[in-house]
Amino acid sequence: MSDFVETVARRAGVDSEQAGEILTRHGVRESGVLPRPHQLLIKRLAFTGEKNGKSTGTVNFSWDLGPGLWGVTADNLRGKSSILEIIWWCLRGTGALQADVRNWIHHVRLDAQVDGEAFTVHVDKAGDQLTGTLTVGVQQHATPFAGEAEFASVMGAFMMDRLGLDFLRGWRKDTPSRSDSRDGQVVVTSWPAFSHALLCRNRESDALLGETAGGGTMVSLLQMFVGLPWTSTRRDAKAALDLVQQSLRGQRRRAQQDLTARGSSLQDLEDQLAQARQRAAQAATALSLEAAAEAVEQAGARLAELTARHTDAVQQLHQTRQAEEEIHETLVLDQARLRDLRETAVAQRFFGALKPTCCPRCSTTLDQLPHADLDETHCRICGSAPAETPADPSVTDELAASIETLKEAHAQAKTAAQQAAKAAAATEAALTQARADLTAAQAAMPRESALRVYLEVARLEGKLAERQAAEQHALQPDAMSAEEQVLEAAAKEADKRAKDASTALLGAVSEEICRLGIRLGMKELQAIKLQGNGKLEVTKGDSKTTFTAVTPGEQVRLRIATLLALLRVGKESGVGRHPGLLLLDSAGAQETIDVDVAEVLSQLKDICEETDGLQVITATAKRDLATAAIPADRLRVAGPGDPVW
Repeated sequence: MSDFVETVARRAGVDSEQAGEILTRHGVRESGVLPRPHQLLIKRLAFTGEKNGKSTGTVNFSWDLGPGLWGVTADNLRGKSSILEIIWWCLRGTGALQADVRNWIHHVRLDAQVDGEAFTVHVDKAGDQLTGTLTVGVQQHATPFAGEAEFASVMGAFMMDRLGLDFLRGWRKDTPSRSDSRDGQVVVTSWPAFSHALLCRNRESDALLGETAGGGTMVSLLQMFVGLPWTSTRRDAKAALDLVQQSLRGQRRRAQQDLTARGSSLQDLEDQLAQARQRAAQAATALSLEAAAEAVEQAGARLAELTARHTDAVQQLHQTRQAEEEIHETLVLDQARLRDLRETAVAQRFFGALKPTCCPRCSTTLDQLPHADLDETHCRICGSAPAETPADPSVTDELAASIETLKEAHAQAKTAAQQAAKAAAATEAALTQARADLTAAQAAMPRESALRVYLEVARLEGKLAERQAAEQHALQPDAMSAEEQVLEAAAKEADKRAKDASTALLGAVSEEICRLGIRLGMKELQAIKLQGNGKLEVTKGDSKTTFTAVTPGEQVRLRIATLLALLRVGKESGVGRHPGLLLLDSAGAQETIDVDVAEVLSQLKDICEETDGLQVITATAKRDLATAAIPADRLRVAGPGDPVW
């Protein structure tokens, strides 16, 4: 049992095994140790097609790129921003290309690499039909896709895996029109949102990162790319707690609605019962009447008891079925992952064992190939270095062991669900019989008026007991359940650990943002404070303000400085997640003085040279300034009025 689980158990006042089971069932992941940063680099972009409408001509564009600052410059509306959009589209699998651009382009190829591992995205368009492949690695493993949805799914899975990103769960409240303002749903932040950290558009927005500050997206981007530990754990626990509490609130609402639908309130029933008992006490009764009345009373009490038992049995059935479904879902996911690990290991052993004696294409012997003089550690056909060390087989063994544990847990949960179903069916049958017994006892009563009084007493007693049990179920409990206590304790413990670990990281990022902001032209900048909730406090000219209150031009510079700071601090600390690619659209569009734009471009060039692996691709309409700041071999220039492609 991990230290985190034991600490959560102590906080919640439960044993470690119960705490671990609850956290596992709700998918709460421990994220105290984060993976190392990864490097994304664009190597080449090429696309072809045919323009139509007022613009005509063949499209045939290609551009070889590498680390450092790269630029494309042209007049506005001449295709420079589309180049960045196409790169972003290929990396995301989805995007917002203009309708005419999407119609003109028929074939796109993007060559890139992550940590030196090459991958290629091919996209073919024929009318409204989209197909393509993602090809990865030296062995050219290809994954085909058809349509926008598959394209986005393939790229999302690939980028989340290669960049070491975690899915972040959060809670989004429903619209205020709902009956309870706390109700909502679990939302997952994944690659389509994380990819916004690669693109910096010059648009007026309150968001420091991404396209919008709403819905928690900006905070998710910050927490992911600054490399804050325990972020996934905290969000998992909080989302699971909100979901459990919403389910309990729903049960109480339904119970209360049921009470309302039945009509009489509890006090009304008590008053009616008191009056009926008073009338019965005044009536003269015989021994046979007492026996019949007692039978009715016993039947009513039995009905009330079975009603409560049936309610508990149905609730237990729902809980056990939910537990079984959650364990089954986790089991299926782990089994799929195990199959992937085993298939990858088999493929590595198979292809790694091949020892060709000649070129498989032209049959030229190895000693006649250009790489014949290389040692045995290199491939003598293509000259590449040896493949990376195969994955640790212990990972597969541990996962297999985990799956076996899950199988046992699933079998137990399934058995519990089956037993609960049997118990619910049994109580339902007994309840039906109890209602029939009460009806029979009532029918056996003599027809005199005195007997009707006793019958009314018995009926009201049974109805009152049933209503009391239902109303108790609808009340807010005095204390949280063990499940709520564990999830709340996990959220608080993860939050504490995250805050303890984030102080130094956020401080380093803040200092780097300030330094870069000054270099990018904000000469009056004195201090920056980046908070974990995404708020950026700015001190300049001896006055404190916020990111949303500075000028649009300063906001653009602070966005660029923040993205660069996440990358630079991540490389230094070894925990950041930003992959080192920045697509900067229309740098300087908010500026009125050309010298400011020149300074931004010049400083970006210097920052790229100082930061290993950083790649910035910018688009600007300031042709003369771009030409002066960016070397000709790194700049695509379109003449006045001419399109870039």
